[in-house]
Amino acid sequence: MPVHFSDLMHHCSRLLSATSFTDVDGPPHDPSQAGAPEIGDSATELQQLGKGSASVHVDLLNNNNSQYYGDFSLGNPKERFTAVFDTGSSVTWVPGMTCTSDTCLEHHRFAGDPGDPGIAGKLAHDLAASSHAKNGWSGSGTINYGTGRVKYKSGLADLTFCDRHTNVACQGDQEHALKVPHQPVGMSTDQTSYPFRILPFDGILGLSPSSNSGSVLHQLKAAKALARNVFGVYLSQDTHRSGSIAFGGIERQYIAPGSQVHWHKTGSPREWRVAMKDIFVDGRPLHICDSQPEGICPAIADTGSSLLTGPTGDVEKLLREIPTNSDCSNLNNMPNISLQLVDHQGKTVLYPLAPNEYTLRTQEEVPDTGKSDFWNNFPLLGKGGKSPELHDRCDPGIGVLDVPGRKWILGDTFLRRYYSI
Repeated sequence: MPVHFSDLMHHCSRLLSATSFTDVDGPPHDPSQAGAPEIGDSATELQQLGKGSASVHVDLLNNNNSQYYGDFSLGNPKERFTAVFDTGSSVTWVPGMTCTSDTCLEHHRFAGDPGDPGIAGKLAHDLAASSHAKNGWSGSGTINYGTGRVKYKSGLADLTFCDRHTNVACQGDQEHALKVPHQPVGMSTDQTSYPFRILPFDGILGLSPSSNSGSVLHQLKAAKALARNVFGVYLSQDTHRSGSIAFGGIERQYIAPGSQVHWHKTGSPREWRVAMKDIFVDGRPLHICDSQPEGICPAIADTGSSLLTGPTGDVEKLLREIPTNSDCSNLNNMPNISLQLVDHQGKTVLYPLAPNEYTLRTQEEVPDTGKSDFWNNFPLLGKGGKSPELHDRCDPGIGVLDVPGRKWILGDTFLRRYYSI
């Protein structure tokens, strides 16, 4: 049976989106942006979710369409941090004071370290005996990412989100602050230099389903901090614009009027897993999931993953259908693809992606084409100077990632196209 909207975080058995997880419209001040879906209005669910206003809106800064990170505070007095808001993670971590590498020193470090008994929080050994540990959260650990590793010790600290409109940097209307009490937080003791040293954010903020005791959603629900247990995510396609996350509601200005809403049951209480039936290329099925149990591929909605990923053989089959020239010369001639997901009624829904949506386009300098004088090792463009030539580079926003269960990851390549609730 489908759950009610208010049960989203509790049961974790639905995922809403409209063209749909929902179709993303243009920027709020530019509804006529090219490529915006058709205008019309019919989504009763969106009208209900859009009543009133969300509790707190937080900007998600766009780091080259690779990561989306936002601002929050820890402890009392508040210490500000930035982190990737990650629906694929149940762990929230930031650099700790005991981490003294250049990687940590070049980011914000939490002074409320678990090794300091004077902080307002719990020591790691206290946390290890708590209900959080019994539900899968331990006092210390190691997280291995695809390109790096973080070691951490854990404590509990109050976490605060402040509304970007009325309480910027928590210096405004304190009624527009969302407090998450006793949030489990990992304070890193060691981080690999790559990639963390060059990244513009401090850590990770875990937004996996609330059945995970380390998730921020678990604590939000336990504290009854929201009138409605729902959140909406908009990931910007333009690197010069911020995305947004709304806790307690949705932001309809990011949703195309008239777009249809589709609910999807999640197949696990611990991850935002939906059922994928197949992938189509210009309307032609690839039969990607035919060999899977019941012909279904598990697919995880993950804001912390940059790409749309899947098992080696399946992704290679898809990439052969969409060969991408690195100079972007064939972009306009490439096919559309569509992900076929199964909704809560067992019906299939197609989610299309155009070539410019599943391709990552960047600009690179052409070597030896620029000229400038230097001052203290900084290039100066002036008399006799010449700007370097730039050329476009295109790469697939789709990649191989082999994980247990042959899961697909619906990362930012997909989620940029659809407003997700």
